[in-house]
Amino acid sequence: MPRWIIPAIVIAIVFARSAVFLLSPESYFDSDQAIVGLMAKHLSELRAFPVFLYGQTYMLGVEAWLAAPLFVLFGVSATVLKLPLLAMNLATALLLVFMLRRDMDLSAPAATVAALPFILPSVGLSAVLMDSGGGSLEPFLYVVLLWLTRQRPLLLGLVFGIGFINREFTVYGLAALVAVDALDRTLFTRAAVLRWGRTMAVAVAVFVAIQGLKQFSSGGGPGTTIRDTFTRSNNLAELAGRMCISPAKTMTGAGRLVSVHWPALFGTGRYPLTMFSIESGVTQGMAGSSWLPAALALLSIAGIAGSRVTGVPGSPVRPRVAQYLILTGVFSVAGYLFARCGEVSFYTMRYDLLSVLAIVGLSAWFLATARSTVLRGAWSVVFVAWMAVAAVPHVRFAYEYATHPPMPAKEQLIHVLQAQGVRYGTADYWLAYYIDFRTREEMIFAAESPQRILLYNRIVAEHPGEAVRLSRRSCEGGTALIDGVYRCP
Repeated sequence: MPRWIIPAIVIAIVFARSAVFLLSPESYFDSDQAIVGLMAKHLSELRAFPVFLYGQTYMLGVEAWLAAPLFVLFGVSATVLKLPLLAMNLATALLLVFMLRRDMDLSAPAATVAALPFILPSVGLSAVLMDSGGGSLEPFLYVVLLWLTRQRPLLLGLVFGIGFINREFTVYGLAALVAVDALDRTLFTRAAVLRWGRTMAVAVAVFVAIQGLKQFSSGGGPGTTIRDTFTRSNNLAELAGRMCISPAKTMTGAGRLVSVHWPALFGTGRYPLTMFSIESGVTQGMAGSSWLPAALALLSIAGIAGSRVTGVPGSPVRPRVAQYLILTGVFSVAGYLFARCGEVSFYTMRYDLLSVLAIVGLSAWFLATARSTVLRGAWSVVFVAWMAVAAVPHVRFAYEYATHPPMPAKEQLIHVLQAQGVRYGTADYWLAYYIDFRTREEMIFAAESPQRILLYNRIVAEHPGEAVRLSRRSCEGGTALIDGVYRCP
């Protein structure tokens, strides 16, 4: 088999599951993503210098900085905004396969199979991995890079420093690295202490440097400073402030983890895509299939535990990379359960996406060690069934957008406002910044709350005679623009 075949297949699958979100970005777009787009636009025009997301002092604006030069080259659009996300998805998938091949001695097809839960996730998770709102996809890439740089403390510290400030979930990968050193009984050796000391010194230096750079940031859009934000905390303070440990609530959360969170995350629970804020009439998952990932995990554990052979004779497999991925996923689940008072719900799915990597690690370890024909056969049947449940909605979703793409209500609203010649107004957060970005600031709508771009409020205030007010409730003297949105005096 030519060496390029497997990478080409990985690239094709990742592009296929991302294509609708890239080519029809209105299928999954909201004001959180629009804020990052507006940051990139202002940066590309040299009107602002955003370090963190507008309005706050944590969550590094990595996606805005990556999109800004593309806006200069290709113009401002939601498709261009999502190009860096596609690149990060591809990089993560290819590096994941590379890691499993190199460190687990798997063949290229076997490594690709093990990585499929990330390469071909459900439609709902695929949307989240193409979300330009900041911080959903990046932890996957940082976790992969942490492993690849683990013996290079300067690079490791740089990756962790940036990753942690971008999204705190990167700490799960670092904790897994520490645990792997403990498994190897090298954690307290002189070499390891020096390596970890250098790593943390670099990470602290990155943290301090970015906190210094923050002082020059346009915290609330063009013409503002870091004082014009509605938060004053940093990533460490945010992490500490969200800690809330309650054993009773954690037990309740554990039940919802199994019944709600994982079925939504792994694409087995039957949910309409609208539940994920995707504009579609398609449903993902299949009734009665939520046991498939659990069965796969149990079969993997049984194969690993029951195997007496750990690899090809003379070349034993060291499953450290698999254990690293498993531990990262376990720490992610533990953080979701124990640090949030057991607050597990469909709408907080983003707080534990990395448990997907635990399935990848278990699959890789099983494929590298299990020799039981019966177990491998059962594992293959369950795995293929799960991937089929995840893949079929992708096909239906792509067909929907290729034949009769839905028109999002917010896009209809923009058309109505353009027809009426509206240029200025106020609206709630979820309407205002969406309109601002999708019209490339040809319309200026100020958000009522939270106000992330203060310039828009000043501009609207300067045009009181032209400004309109959009409301989701009917108002005296108002007119309905679309279902559920009214133009009010």
